[in-house]
Amino acid sequence: MEFALVLRELLRRRWVLAAGVLVATLAAVFSVYRLDGLSLKPRSLQYSSATTQVFVDTPSSVLGNLTQSLTPLQARATVYANFMASPSVLQLIGEKAGIPGDQIYAAGPIDPLVPRIVQEPTAVQRNVEITGETTPYRLNFNDDPNLPQIGIYSQAPTTAEAVRLAEASVQALKQYLAGLQSSENIPPPSRAVIRQLGSANGHVVDGGIGKALACIVFLSVFLLWCVMSLVVVRFRQSWQESAVLAEQDGDREIDSNPAIVDIDHRKAPGEAAEAEVGIREGRRQGAERHSEQPVAAMRPTRFRPSGT
Repeated sequence: MEFALVLRELLRRRWVLAAGVLVATLAAVFSVYRLDGLSLKPRSLQYSSATTQVFVDTPSSVLGNLTQSLTPLQARATVYANFMASPSVLQLIGEKAGIPGDQIYAAGPIDPLVPRIVQEPTAVQRNVEITGETTPYRLNFNDDPNLPQIGIYSQAPTTAEAVRLAEASVQALKQYLAGLQSSENIPPPSRAVIRQLGSANGHVVDGGIGKALACIVFLSVFLLWCVMSLVVVRFRQSWQESAVLAEQDGDREIDSNPAIVDIDHRKAPGEAAEAEVGIREGRRQGAERHSEQPVAAMRPTRFRPSGT
């Protein structure tokens, strides 16, 4: 019942509803588009991701050699995964992907053997993470606790950029490791080998988020507009009703005080009689008006002789 009354109240003010639809439409449009000069450009609400994996191996391949242990390679894979998030490697990744290195945010794996209090980010680390959360290019490197394997997960505005970023991470790790081994004159049989397990695969994430966001914004703004319109209308009606009640209370206060008319009996008897007749005539006319308009009551009159 209350909903029907509210709906009827809104339908009586169609221009208010039209203005609400216009405001809600503008809010929905600007939630998914941004104004660039005189044109609208879509906001980057959706993104793409890609993934690939690399295997830290030996020149003779530990996969086919039963005499070699995986344990040293597992620890080395964790070191490599954390090292790939360093600025020097990110700069090399950016060069290969055609992206400035300072626009790439990267995070390495967390060692499960490290206590949780050490794993929690400090204020400076969290500041870097918050800054990275607004960066469109992201890289996450994860290690496998059972295999010497590194998972590479990239994020970019487009699928092509995400795939290119993941592939560039693999190539940058190979190049950096090869250069380090050559500068240290490490014998080839003792060198670590990075093997990529298949090409990077990418896809779009949250492809329909723009439409969903626009609908949510439109409904929220329109509902808020309707509620505020009803509040303003009810407040205006209450204000007018309170003004009428205040005026009626003022009239009742005046009517409760009888009017006092001074009659000077020292005047000639004819003049005093004429004054009394005029007062009675005025009271009669007032009574007639009072019967026609009940709200406007006549003020009762009593006579006070002059000199009292």
